[in-house]
Amino acid sequence: MKLIEDNNIIYAKIIKAESYPKDTTFFTNDADEIQFGIVNFQKDYKTGAHYHNHLNKETTRVDEIFVIQQGSMRIDFYSEKGVYIKSCEAFKDDIVILYQGGHNITYYEDTKVFLIKPGAYQKENDKTRIIGANNLELIIDNN
Repeated sequence: MKLIEDNNIIYAKIIKAESYPKDTTFFTNDADEIQFGIVNFQKDYKTGAHYHNHLNKETTRVDEIFVIQQGSMRIDFYSEKGVYIKSCEAFKDDIVILYQGGHNITYYEDTKVFLIKPGAYQKENDKTRIIGANNLELIIDNN
């Protein structure tokens, strides 16, 4: 897993397809506003009948998860003040968890992504555009 961080702030996690764990692993912390993990169930395992309780949970950010089904992209990361941090590439079967700060995504080819984020969507309130964020000299981190 690759952490995108700056000044001890985690902006994103990228789980590369070739590093998927064999055991059940959650990539988010219990306190994160979005939860994501890869769960591996053995044949004949049963979860036990259950339902999920109706709980009031406060969300202060719109975190997103991208599961790349086909194609590829470059993600440029910015602080919440619009300062460019770095860029990373993601490819088919990679998973990207976007936490805070800003991002710009450039798709290298036709790309299909499963996008997961908390609802309810508020078109007018969910985003703030970062002005002047284009035409930068990009630092692409592929480590």
